Amino acid sequence: MKLASLSLSFIFFSSILSGCLTEEVSNRYIEDESELLDPEELGICGDLDGDGVMDCPLSGYIPNTMPWWCNSTGIGGHHVDSAYEGKEKGELNDEDCEILTNEFQAALEWASKWSTLGEAEADGYHMMVGYTEGMGTHHTRIGDFRMDDENFNKTSPEFPGTTIDENFDYSQPEFLMFSGEENDSQLVGFAWLVKAPLDIPPEGFTGDNDWWHRHESLCFKIENIIVQGEDLSENECTERGGENVVLDEYWMAHAWIVRPWLTNGDVFTNHHPCLAEDGAIFDEKDECWDDFSGHVGHDIE
Repeated sequence: MKLASLSLSFIFFSSILSGCLTEEVSNRYIEDESELLDPEELGICGDLDGDGVMDCPLSGYIPNTMPWWCNSTGIGGHHVDSAYEGKEKGELNDEDCEILTNEFQAALEWASKWSTLGEAEADGYHMMVGYTEGMGTHHTRIGDFRMDDENFNKTSPEFPGTTIDENFDYSQPEFLMFSGEENDSQLVGFAWLVKAPLDIPPEGFTGDNDWWHRHESLCFKIENIIVQGEDLSENECTERGGENVVLDEYWMAHAWIVRPWLTNGDVFTNHHPCLAEDGAIFDEKDECWDDFSGHVGHDIE
């Protein structure tokens, strides 16, 4: 389904339903968009990737309203860069909200073919970070890139042949995040990684709510390119069989837009509280699904 046709569908159905939505729209913040329309019944959902499974990207959006993903609050988690000192998140204007919605829908449509870890790895994705509290895994395509190449510089790294560079593409996140390390682990979120100056975060998504963060150094097992920890001393990293790689010019942002792994308080928070230390919590009655306070850690151990 193309974004243009999807947008037209939203506009068409919003005009049909405008008579019964006046009260909700006037409030400008829609807490539960599912109350506004049934996207499957109205044809907004579709089998985007042809796998026989119905895909519903950000269903319920009605132009000129304020859905949850356009109204972020808080500080986005505990990795807050000094570049955001004195700043606050908040509501986007209508134009920016519609653009951001299209950006998210593009990412969801692009990633819909990899709903499980097994599907992603079968298609060439590599697990660079194993399951981590608050984040799940980080899977990316590395192609022929090797850290044990003699030209790789651990103090000023480049990643040729991958999408890890200075270019931001909202529709194709660098990392897919999964709920575990088993083949049937679910896709839960996305992460973008972009090279930019130390004191200037990437321009990123439309609006000012995407607060990017940095991991100054990560300890890698060089031969298989998998992270063993973050901000470790040389001795600590060596004890884990790794080598430190300086990444202070690489900025990361998360977006939690994969159902049901939504973070209604802040779509860009850098953690998900239901990705617990001992494994993902799927029971949506668990209290973690109501906790988006920003105090859940996700240090890479």
